[in-house]
Order: sequence, then C-alpha cells, then structure tokens
Amino acid sequence: MKGWKPGIDPARLEAADASDILSRVRRGESDVDGCAFADADFAGMDFYGMAFTRCSFTRCRFTGAEMGQCSFVDVVMESCDLSNTEIPESFWQRCILRGCRLVGARLDKARLRQVELSGCAAMYAGFDQAGFDRVRLENCDFQSADLRACKCRGLSLAGCRVLSVNLCQTALAGVDFTASDIGGWTLTEGAPELRGAVVTPLQAVELAERLGLIVKTRD
Repeated sequence: MKGWKPGIDPARLEAADASDILSRVRRGESDVDGCAFADADFAGMDFYGMAFTRCSFTRCRFTGAEMGQCSFVDVVMESCDLSNTEIPESFWQRCILRGCRLVGARLDKARLRQVELSGCAAMYAGFDQAGFDRVRLENCDFQSADLRACKCRGLSLAGCRVLSVNLCQTALAGVDFTASDIGGWTLTEGAPELRGAVVTPLQAVELAERLGLIVKTRD
C-alpha cells in the first residue's frame, strides 16, 4: 500500500449535495469531479455508469442505490452507509473507505486497485468474481461474505473477521491471514484455494479439520 494516496486536495473541493447529482443526471451528465459531499442522502438513487473523480463523501447514505458500472478514482468515503447497495462491475482506484457499512452490498465483478478499507462492516456482502489489486483490508468484518472466484494480487489483511465466507475458486496464494480471524470457509473439493495461503499453526489446524483430517499431537 505504500507509494500511493488519493489525489485529493480538500481545499480545492467544491461542497455539493444530493440535488447536485440529480441535476447532473437530468442533464445527462455522467462525470462528477472535485466535489465534497457531507451528510447527503443518496438512498435509492440511480447512479448507473457515473464516474466520480477526486471526490469525498462523509456520513453519506447510499442504501439501496443503483451504482452498477460506476467508477471511483481518487475518492475517500468516511462513515458512509452503502448497505444493500448494488455496485456490480464498478471500478475503484486510489480509494479509501473508512468506517463504512457495506452490509449486503453487491460488488460482483468489481475491480479494486490500490484501495484501502478500514473499519468497515461488510457482512453478507457480495464480491463474486471481483478483482483485488494492491488492496488493504484493516479491521473489517467480512463474515458470511461471498468471495467466489476472486482474483487477488497484493491483497493484505490485518485485524479482519473472515468467517463463514464463500471462497470457492478464489486462489489465496500469498495472502497472509495470520493477523485476522478466519474459519468456517466454503471451499471446493480438495480445497485448492488454500495452496500458498499464509496462516498460523492454530489456523492450519482448523483448516485441516475442515478437510476431514484428524490432527493429533504427540504425547
């Protein structure tokens, strides 16, 4: 995660609200650049295909919004609620999400590049066939999330809950889970997904038991 940060200068951002987005949609505009949104309510709105560049969102509500094929470049979201939001096939680059709720959100086939999620709740979220490229997850809860057939490159985790997740067809080689809480994973037969994953001895025992192995210590 070193060597990048969102290209945002807070002093240059223009304060905006939900009505500004609605006006742009009515005019057929799809680009939003250099705007700062605070306490805005976007619940249920249709943002399909819009592009957000050099924007910040603070305490904004997106619940139930349609954000399919949106792009987010140099965007910061803090304390936002994206629960049950549809965000499939979206693109994220140089973005930070802090303290956000993504419970039940759908980001299937999303592409995340140089993205950091910190203190986010993503239980029951869907990331089916998503791509994670230099993504850092810190103190996030992914319990019961769908992470099937994901592509992971430079994915790092720390202090996360990765429990009862579906990881079928997601290669975990090089992913370090030693600083996170894992268990109850759904894997394909033979668990090829685990090849090359980095775990603690205790985590290895739990995973071995999931594979039907009997772990016995010497007397």
